[in-house]
Amino acid sequence: MPNERRSLFGGTSSGGAGTSGGGGFNQYEEERENDRAVDEIANRAAALKRITIDIQEEAEQQQALLDNMGNYMDKSRGMVGKVSSYFNKVLKENRHRRYMYYVVGLVIFFLVLYRWMFSRG
Repeated sequence: MPNERRSLFGGTSSGGAGTSGGGGFNQYEEERENDRAVDEIANRAAALKRITIDIQEEAEQQQALLDNMGNYMDKSRGMVGKVSSYFNKVLKENRHRRYMYYVVGLVIFFLVLYRWMFSRG
């Protein structure tokens, strides 16, 4: 039985646990090496967890931005529809069409005047 114990633990049975007779690592050094490996794996797992949490937060923020953008697009579609229906209504009536030509003419006139005044300077 003592010979079996000696072969299992790599040393003498009376010399205390963890002593090695062949010049390799003793149990204490192997345990420290295992602890370092476990600590390294734990650090990597923690880093992966932080990265995963950051990715999730970024995805949630982008989803919220996309939802808001969709709401704004719906609102703008409604406003464009209202303006379009108003212009259709205006263009159907002769009197309103004449006013619209006046307004467009004045806008073009002021744009040309503005361009002419600032192109000379």
